[in-house]
Amino acid sequence: MKLNFRCLRLLVTILLIIASVPVTSAAEPKVLNIGWTGGSSWTSLPDRIASERGFYEKEGLRVRYIQFQGTNLMLSALLANELDYVTILPFIAGAATRGLPVKIVAATTKASGYAIVARPEIDSIKALKGKRIAINSFGSSADFAIYQLLSRNGLDPHKDVTLQAIAGSPDARFAALLGGSVEATVVNSPFEYRAEQKGFKTLLSVKETAEFVRIPIAGLSTTQRKIEKEPDEIVRVLRGLRSAILFLQSQREIGIGLLEKLLKLDHPAAERFYSVYRDQYNPDLTVPDSVAEEWIAVGTFRAKEKISVKPQVVYDWTFAERARR
Repeated sequence: MKLNFRCLRLLVTILLIIASVPVTSAAEPKVLNIGWTGGSSWTSLPDRIASERGFYEKEGLRVRYIQFQGTNLMLSALLANELDYVTILPFIAGAATRGLPVKIVAATTKASGYAIVARPEIDSIKALKGKRIAINSFGSSADFAIYQLLSRNGLDPHKDVTLQAIAGSPDARFAALLGGSVEATVVNSPFEYRAEQKGFKTLLSVKETAEFVRIPIAGLSTTQRKIEKEPDEIVRVLRGLRSAILFLQSQREIGIGLLEKLLKLDHPAAERFYSVYRDQYNPDLTVPDSVAEEWIAVGTFRAKEKISVKPQVVYDWTFAERARR
């Protein structure tokens, strides 16, 4: 009896010791740094939801989004291993074509999210002939979008229109439209809503623009080093993002509420744009080679010497395919 009592007391002591031991670092979520240009766009909603609704946490991750003002700085931080991932795509595709060790591993949207806004008397792309159009900078994805839209509608971007680079936010380009120094501009949706309230016309909506130019600008990119050394981590990040996209597409009222809050829209406008954006999110996380070729074209279409590379140079869909299983 005494022996049994001693064994029981020893067992209780051991259990108390085990209970008092702090949780080991192995159980703590892994901290990752992701660079982005900010969370105030509809294209950033999957990132916001994955972080704020616990989808990353379910994968054992804690993600810190770090805002950058320029894509060059973001790329430098990624190559210096100060960032684990970045959310930009066309710029990374351009870097990959130049031989830098980076690749796109996911596209969370199917389109760029650009809309074309014009003065009310302009009723078609062809009616832009002889007009001035504001873009953010030459060689950018917005520049490529309007270049392609004009070309596919029978206009010569070099001769039939005047493109004006106006740096800064869409507000700067919209101010030029308001002031009459341009007749049209490329804007990030839902900026067209503000333009409509001022009496201007949405010449092409996000959905219509996507039919002409398929250049997703949001997703996930990383380094070749990360691909080789931490493939399982990439899959976990993508599973979190994919779960967030599926949640956003299935939870209509929550999605509308997030658009109201994030994009500062009234409820009717949020309902309208949710219907547009919902189908532009991409739970597959991959895009066909024809889209990858447009990514490459963004970085090379104004170059004097054309770069010819295979689409596989700029992407690796291995991890997206594993995340879908």
